[in-house]
Amino acid sequence: MIDRRQAWILRLRMDTVGLKKTQIKICSKHFIKEDFILPDFIVSRARLTQEAVPSQNLPDSSIKTKSPLKRKSPKKRFLSPSADELEVAKTCDSDLPISPLCLHSESNLTEESNLVDNNYVNDVEDNVISQEIATQILTVTSTDAQVQVTSGDIVVPFVSLIDTPKKLNTMTGIPTFEILDHIIYLFSKENPDTRCHRLSVKERIILVFIKLKQDLSFAVLAILFKAVSSETCRALYNSFIPLLANILRPLIYWPSKTEIISNIPKCFQNFKETRVVLDCTEISVQSPKCLSCRIKLYSNYKGTFTFNFLIGISPGGLITYISKPYGGRASDKIIFEQSGLVNKMSKFDAVMVDKGFLIDTICDSQSIKVIRPSFLRNKNKFTKEESLLTKNIAKARVHIERINQRLKTFKILQNKFPWAHAHLMDDIITIIGGICNLCVPIFAE
Repeated sequence: MIDRRQAWILRLRMDTVGLKKTQIKICSKHFIKEDFILPDFIVSRARLTQEAVPSQNLPDSSIKTKSPLKRKSPKKRFLSPSADELEVAKTCDSDLPISPLCLHSESNLTEESNLVDNNYVNDVEDNVISQEIATQILTVTSTDAQVQVTSGDIVVPFVSLIDTPKKLNTMTGIPTFEILDHIIYLFSKENPDTRCHRLSVKERIILVFIKLKQDLSFAVLAILFKAVSSETCRALYNSFIPLLANILRPLIYWPSKTEIISNIPKCFQNFKETRVVLDCTEISVQSPKCLSCRIKLYSNYKGTFTFNFLIGISPGGLITYISKPYGGRASDKIIFEQSGLVNKMSKFDAVMVDKGFLIDTICDSQSIKVIRPSFLRNKNKFTKEESLLTKNIAKARVHIERINQRLKTFKILQNKFPWAHAHLMDDIITIIGGICNLCVPIFAE
């Protein structure tokens, strides 16, 4: 069995004298596509099959024969050659092929003629080999071109695979490329790069949104974005979240009463004075080591550690308020009281809540009406008016439940939130709320 290494050396005519095995390298351009393992897959480093032998871009196989050294002409004889000898010499010269060897003296004529015959045969054999190699090169020209394109040296950026709005929304939660481009523009304007990065601004922003939408680990993100490590992904995430929150925070604003009335939906026709619809949503979080934090975060309702947020939407379905994160132990009443939301409303405005918001005293002090389903208390059943009111409130309030569901399509809010990133929770909910406001409205009309 022929040693493959020796076969490579012979095929490429390599001079390996004095070199170690580790010092001998062969370029991938000497192989065809079929010589590689999994040639159609994008890999960072291509691998060869065990039978692979260099067949492309081989060195010229023709032997360049050097002109033999001319021998010194023999000393002139004092005796002139006879006429017969001259005639024999002329006859021999005319029968030999044209070659520099013919310039030698007649004393070496027989020996030189043999050399000429041997060199002629060698040249013929080399020409045949050269023609065979040329035929092989012409045969695999198209295949070789494909090998250069699909080899593992070319890495396709992951973001280039996100080429439709549906894929973009699935991976990042951003509904359109126009919105993505606008976010990139605002980010680049507010935070210009001061040094070179392996990833572009677009790739870094998409990386952060993929983390929020799909909650992939940083190790998986490092595989998708091949130019960076998992630690770099973590650092990008920690640094970009506050910057993106600053850009998207203006999307969560408190609209004027005129704007609300001009966009009032049909289900709020009986509650036109409503300024905001409130609800609290809880996000599970990992157990902190601090005992005091555990006490504040434990939710009796969820039976685990949670962050509690107060979410407010306009009657038109726009998120208009998101509170800072509170521990799961905090009640709806405490969060509403400490949020200062009552100071944003005007007299005779109304706030729509569920039965858990016992905020009548606070709202009465500001002449704000509370729209809430009726309590049964000591009665056996609701009156007809109370039943109708409860039904209409439920029709109107269902939309804030839909907003909460839309927020939790981002898996970072579905899964147990890491305590190590607790300091980013406020900015994360702001980013997600801003993106939800850019999505399709929850109302059909």
